[in-house]
Formats: sequence, structure tokens, C-alpha cells
Amino acid sequence: MPGYLAPPAGFRVLAKALSGFDVSELERFPTAPQAYQEWRTRVPRNAHLVAFAEASWAAIHLAAESEAHSLSVFGPIVRVDAALEARLRALKTAHATGFAAFVEAAKPWFFGAYFLEHGQEPIAAWAEGLADLDLGQWIGGMLELPDGRKALRRLRCPVLVGIGAEDVFTPSRCAQEVVDWVPANERGLGAVRVSLEGCGHLAPWENPAEAASLVEGFIRGAGSLGGEAPVWDDPRWG
Repeated sequence: MPGYLAPPAGFRVLAKALSGFDVSELERFPTAPQAYQEWRTRVPRNAHLVAFAEASWAAIHLAAESEAHSLSVFGPIVRVDAALEARLRALKTAHATGFAAFVEAAKPWFFGAYFLEHGQEPIAAWAEGLADLDLGQWIGGMLELPDGRKALRRLRCPVLVGIGAEDVFTPSRCAQEVVDWVPANERGLGAVRVSLEGCGHLAPWENPAEAASLVEGFIRGAGSLGGEAPVWDDPRWG
């Protein structure tokens, strides 16, 4: 479940790491509530869900409804506090100036120092992918995002919360807030937070190998707790 501004490659590296599973990547939508409505009939029960950024809002609701075996979220956005609202309004102002201004404003908030210095090619590919998106609708949807923290209380599966150590768009306190709101289930499992060093908001793409390793280990650990593997019904996603 990629966020709307995720790089064009999506979760391909993660999918390769999870080749032993039936992996399906859902299409992205400009707002989290829209994604939730579109995805809710497509997510099987007892799946392992992985989401990024505001897609985490939808994934949390879906994980509770579908009795997911596990949930992994990176750079999760479950509500918009005053600091994030200020960043979004700054991006809105930049977007009103033009696409190039939006990209320049977003880069230092989305990428860590290493990528900003050495990752010109992947950053250019990310920016190229943004060109076809409705950034205005994304900004508007983010500014109107309902508070999703109460949905975290409904989770009964273990939760992995990944955050870039240099994420300034959704800093570590956002990840910790998710951890604090997830209750321990009957097995005593709740949420665990993991920091990816040298990464910004787009941590799963800045360090895809580490992100994939974390998710694979977490899913296999959750799977060892029991339960049959889910089946994704739509053959397009096989």
C-alpha cells in the first residue's frame, strides 16, 4: 500500500524479498479515505499489510477490519498535527507557484542527507513520477485527514513502525505516537519502532534492502504465530 507520493517503483524491492509470499501491491489514490474505500473490498482476511505515509491511515483501518496477521508501516501519517499542517501549507504555497517549486520544497523534507548529496538520479526519477499526479488533491486530502489514532486501538495484530532517522516531514515522534496507541494483543504483542539510519521520509526507497529485511523478518515472525496464508482473489495481482 504505497503512499501517493511514493516513487514510481513502488514496493518492487520489497516484493522480491517476499517472493515466498503471495504479494500484491494495490494502486495508489490521492487521499487516504479514498484509498480505504477502494481497498476495503480487495484486502483478504488475515493478510500481512505493508503501507507507507498516509496509506498507513487506510491500512490501520483495514488491518482492524480484516483481522490482519501483521501490519508494517513506514513514515506513518495517521493524523495531521500543527507542525505537519504547516509543512503541508508550505508545500501548497510552493505548488501554487509551479511543479518545479513543489519538488524543490519537498526534497529536503522527504530525503535524508545522503540522498540529497548523492542520489540525484533516483530523486529525479521520483520527481518525474510526481509529474502525472494530482498534487493539489493530495495536499487538500492531507489537510483534511481525519484523526486515525482511535483506529489504532482496534488493532489485534503485531505492528512494525519504521521511520527514517532523518525524517523531518514525519519525525520520530509521529512513529512513537503510533506505537503508544497500539494495544498489546492477547499474546502480549503490540507495536515496535525501528529507525533506519541515514534515511528521510522515503526510507523504504533510500535503504530498500534494510527495509525489506525488516519487513520479511517481521512477517515471518508474525506468521509463526499461526494462521493460514491469505489468498488474494483478483488474478491481476498474482
